[in-house]
Amino acid sequence: MHKWVMFSLFIVACLLGTGVLFQTISARQAEMAKEEAAGPSLKFVASNYKFDQAEYKVKAGEKMTVSLQNKEGLHAMEIVGTSVKLDNNTKSMEVTFDKPGVYEVHCTLPCGPGHAEMISKLIVE
Repeated sequence: MHKWVMFSLFIVACLLGTGVLFQTISARQAEMAKEEAAGPSLKFVASNYKFDQAEYKVKAGEKMTVSLQNKEGLHAMEIVGTSVKLDNNTKSMEVTFDKPGVYEVHCTLPCGPGHAEMISKLIVE
């Protein structure tokens, strides 16, 4: 009798786990579809003491959504010389980079011993 109860609980737990897994996958797919429909985007992925790319390139005059994703740790960022400042409360914003040039991107939230080296470049062509 005890074995049947445990087996039944195991089956219920597996079914609940599978439901949660598929719900998470569906939510992620909906988020990706929304990003694609929004048009051009520029995504900064921040991990401990670095951004995912040393340089990012965009075209001048093109309206796009700029976003920040924290992969490891807690970070905020600023593109110096622009109005772009993203953090955990403001994760994305729509921007048009009008002036070609090279802009410095850096973490604005002290995130540990490598914080001072957490710098990247945005090249507007």
